[in-house]
Amino acid sequence: MPINSEQDLESAVAEFQRLADAPDGSPDGQRRMELDAEIKAYYVQCSDEMRAAKPPRDSFDQ
Repeated sequence: MPINSEQDLESAVAEFQRLADAPDGSPDGQRRMELDAEIKAYYVQCSDEMRAAKPPRDSFDQ
């Protein structure tokens, strides 16, 4: 499943979290590793275009 949008990213992260406790050698563990690589690749490719998840820290200081 290539990640092509933020919606795809949200789905991939949710699946990754669901598989967090899967044993490394299992099919679910393999899927978790694939998702990890795809998520990281998406961040590298699209980090400049992504919306911020949290407001900047200094916005709370005003």
